[in-house]
Amino acid sequence: MTTATAPGPTVREKFATGRRDLAAALIERDDEIDLVLTALLAHEHVLLVGPPGSAKSLLLDSVLAWTGGTKYSILLTKFTVPEEVVGPVSLAGLKADKYVRVTAGKLPEADFAFVDETFKGSSAILNTLLKILNERVFDPGDGVVRPVPLKLCVGASNEWPSPDTGKELSALFDRFLLRKAVSPIRSQAGRQKLLWARDHAPKFTTTVTPAEVDQARRAAAALPWSGGAKDALEAVLKELAREGVRPGDRRQFKTVGVVRAFAYLTGADEVRPDHLEVAAHTLWDDPAEQPRTVAQVIATIANPPGMRVTQLLLEAEDVLAAADVRNLADAAKAAAKLAEIDRQLATLTGTGRLDRARAYIREQLRKLKLASIEAI
Repeated sequence: MTTATAPGPTVREKFATGRRDLAAALIERDDEIDLVLTALLAHEHVLLVGPPGSAKSLLLDSVLAWTGGTKYSILLTKFTVPEEVVGPVSLAGLKADKYVRVTAGKLPEADFAFVDETFKGSSAILNTLLKILNERVFDPGDGVVRPVPLKLCVGASNEWPSPDTGKELSALFDRFLLRKAVSPIRSQAGRQKLLWARDHAPKFTTTVTPAEVDQARRAAAALPWSGGAKDALEAVLKELAREGVRPGDRRQFKTVGVVRAFAYLTGADEVRPDHLEVAAHTLWDDPAEQPRTVAQVIATIANPPGMRVTQLLLEAEDVLAAADVRNLADAAKAAAKLAEIDRQLATLTGTGRLDRARAYIREQLRKLKLASIEAI
């Protein structure tokens, strides 16, 4: 009598597990992980803006280790030449009176790309990137346009492009549908993990194949929108217009697919209003003020718990930073504020991120009380 083998995890379960494995290793990068995985599912690209050393490249390397594939990485400067991005001209081709590039090991043959200092390249490079990122095709020089295997590009920069930037930079900036500012580690627990954990590479308990990524992408694209989610998005766009934020038609249209992908990533069977939190990273053009405005409008209309968790954690860090545990009255006041934040978190529903947030607040409460006792 043969014993039936238990079925393996579904593709969606693998994405959920990979998401947890990444979040367990990469310190305070839950939002960035969600953006990169959402972009992978939506067939879009991500721009992360922040100081060097904030795990932007490590995040893509970690996803690559999980999915497999080839990676192309480059740091752009004003001296970078197109050959470094798309390959040198073939000498053998020139001898045969043909102008073609040898693309082996370069961007046109990569599954994943990391482009650091994205906006520092020359016009020739920026125009080449535009076609590869948007249309996912490349002409090596012989007039035959070929598809590229690029699944995801993560762009990185230390600063946002200025509003008066040139057309090439503006167009390239627009090609990154998902955009986010990356902050240094904020919490005390995160800082301790950074300092004393020697290995920050994720330990994956599962992997996904390219075919499974394509399967997940198709499933995400087929996820239906609930009536409430449709109404919420239309209300968000109307309110943004009143606030002077008017994302382009293409950005609005692609946001629909991104929200679908995010809903799939969270395990939902349909798009709900709370899944609109990911749209806070798509529905704006000017990085100076618009991201805050978009986030506030979405939080008011759709009330996503993920955005509320982030807000409450930031409040907790402000409380901890200002608390003087040697002053018993001050410590008691801080403990009361943390307890109130924990009560607000308890009213929310969500994923493992909410559970980790509550565990973190309770741990900080415990440490605060111990420190106060020792100070007596």
